[in-house]
Amino acid sequence: MRRRPLPFADRLQALTDALEVLDALDLSGDERIEHAVADAHATVARAHERGGLSAAHTVVALAGATGSGKSSLTNTLAGQEVTDVGARRPTTAQPVAITWGTEPAGALLDWLGIERRVSAETDDGPGRDRLDGLILVDLPDIDSVRTDHHGRAARLAERVDMLVWVLDPQKYADAVVHQQYLRPMARHAEVTVAVLNQVDTLSPHDAKLVLADLERRMSEDGLHGIPVLGVSATTGHGLSELRHVLADVVVRRAAAHARLAADVATAADALAQVCPPAAPERLPPAQQRHLVDRLAAAAGVDRVARAVAGSYRHRARARAGWPVTRWLGRFRPDPLRRLHLGRPGPVRAGAEDTGPVVAASSNAPAAPSVRAEVTTALRAMGEATAGGTTGPWRDHLRSGALNGADELPDALDTAVVSHPVVRPRDPHWFAVFSLLQWVWFTAAGAGALWLGVLAGVRYLGLPTPWTPQLGPVPVDPPWPGLPALPWPTVLLFGGVLLGVLTAVLAALLARLGAARRRRRARVELRRSVAEVAERMVLVEVRTRVEQCQRYVRAIHQAQS
Repeated sequence: MRRRPLPFADRLQALTDALEVLDALDLSGDERIEHAVADAHATVARAHERGGLSAAHTVVALAGATGSGKSSLTNTLAGQEVTDVGARRPTTAQPVAITWGTEPAGALLDWLGIERRVSAETDDGPGRDRLDGLILVDLPDIDSVRTDHHGRAARLAERVDMLVWVLDPQKYADAVVHQQYLRPMARHAEVTVAVLNQVDTLSPHDAKLVLADLERRMSEDGLHGIPVLGVSATTGHGLSELRHVLADVVVRRAAAHARLAADVATAADALAQVCPPAAPERLPPAQQRHLVDRLAAAAGVDRVARAVAGSYRHRARARAGWPVTRWLGRFRPDPLRRLHLGRPGPVRAGAEDTGPVVAASSNAPAAPSVRAEVTTALRAMGEATAGGTTGPWRDHLRSGALNGADELPDALDTAVVSHPVVRPRDPHWFAVFSLLQWVWFTAAGAGALWLGVLAGVRYLGLPTPWTPQLGPVPVDPPWPGLPALPWPTVLLFGGVLLGVLTAVLAALLARLGAARRRRRARVELRRSVAEVAERMVLVEVRTRVEQCQRYVRAIHQAQS
């Protein structure tokens, strides 16, 4: 089922929308696009200007080449000699307008730029009133050697409501007329008439053949079904049929809108030719995820997440490890500090530095390798987005992904460095285990000191002081009872044993907590990278995709 054409106002608005989109793009340097855009703007301006002028008049122009008999035909239709007819060429230097009816048309003729204005003088007769409102314009020759004549003809041909092409038997097939004038007006079939003048110079048989050939050529030019009439300004042959065609156009008063609608469609066709209307349906979600994955890899998210877990275990050993061996951890740098991340704190002089993590340095600019990875990811995004498009839109969509390529690596660095997940706080159990370790260490130290004092007393041969004991502890047979143990021994070995057990438990808890923090860090940092990608890449790409889609809709509506 054929779709119903859009109203002219909607088509004009659609062309305006398409131009607004193109005007927002940087298309400077492409002369074809600039020319098509300028012509489309002129079309919109003409449509608004013509819409504000008289709707009671229909402007019909007689256009043709030198020697076609336009002027003679104009005089015959006007009922008086209003243009010069002679052997000198060109005969029509200035356009002349012949008006039918009494409705004022001054503003419309001023807009057309026609100074010579004549009222038609025709005999009263049946159908005479049907021509009221007609303005017939005799244009300068389209092939005039005078450039000013040619320019006036071209300008008026753009502004009139309807064109009657006056051709003669000798030059009706002229390639210049067909290629330069008729074919570009293929959209204007509704407001175009072809007239073969001077048919009186042909035999009836030849006239029939020439008219058939002219009709075929018009169809080849895209002007299907237009009236093709044979007339003679000398004998009057076919003039009544031509007047009837003109009267029908005047009575319907639809030529102005039909002409403007054809102009809008032609302008849309020209835009579509230089800037093809093809757009992706949407930004593929899979491609968005792929972009975030690649940016996260470039930002070193996985490495930072591993460093967060390693830092957690490192701090657990430093806070909850056995005090006797805890100091050994000071010779191993905190994994986050090695990446210049984490909470500020002293860094051991001479500690090994493995270099900046990908895009996760403190303040230094992102490394060239990072920028290369980011640029590669953005190019892939641009190619995926622009898939299926051609011409300027392809370049526009591809460049949209690269729009923030220079700032993106540093933004990713900031997103990682400033995220709270890389500045973790120690859990409360660190302090509890640290307190327990110092209690056990103090007990072991007190026991060792006590035993040392007792050993010194014995060595000096002094009386051994009384030493409290723990036990004995009786148990039911067959289990042996626990002997009595001196408290210094209990404190020493008990403190050491409890310290080791506490350190083992702390290591187990640290391993579990580190795995949990690694997962959380990866999720949080990836989310932060996704926010940067959304703000600096996807918003721009999505905007350009929407621009492309808006342009496609507008062009199709303007062409409908």
